[in-house]
Amino acid sequence: MSYDLYFTCRAPGQSWAEKLETVDAFEVREPDPVAWSHVLAGAQELLGEVRVLAYPPDRELEDDVTGISVHHWQGGWDVTIPYRTHGEEARRMVRLLYQVAALVERASGFECFDPQLGLPISEVADPAASAGPYFDAVARRLGGGESAGAA
Repeated sequence: MSYDLYFTCRAPGQSWAEKLETVDAFEVREPDPVAWSHVLAGAQELLGEVRVLAYPPDRELEDDVTGISVHHWQGGWDVTIPYRTHGEEARRMVRLLYQVAALVERASGFECFDPQLGLPISEVADPAASAGPYFDAVARRLGGGESAGAA
């Protein structure tokens, strides 16, 4: 199980609700090697050493420490992190996840949407406070211990 963020491009003036109702909400596009190189460099600066998996033209990076993954498949993007932390550590991971998502937005021109919250990340004032409870809920469900609700 993972916390996932998705990316898409909206037409000028198109609302998120309109975009998400379309069949091509997360359409296939040509891979963008320039954007990928910027995302990779930014992720390495933010996270340190990451593992890169290449299935040309598709690419993926994974950070073994945080569990954050960035996928650039069929020209699309997504960023994920496993539900393996809770409490303050989960909130720290969410902050990093959102920073990586912002890297993808800047490099690719795509906009990021958080389906768990039902919002674009640009409208999430405090990602750690908003998304952290999801990690705590999963920890409680999986028997994550007494601290699984701590903030």
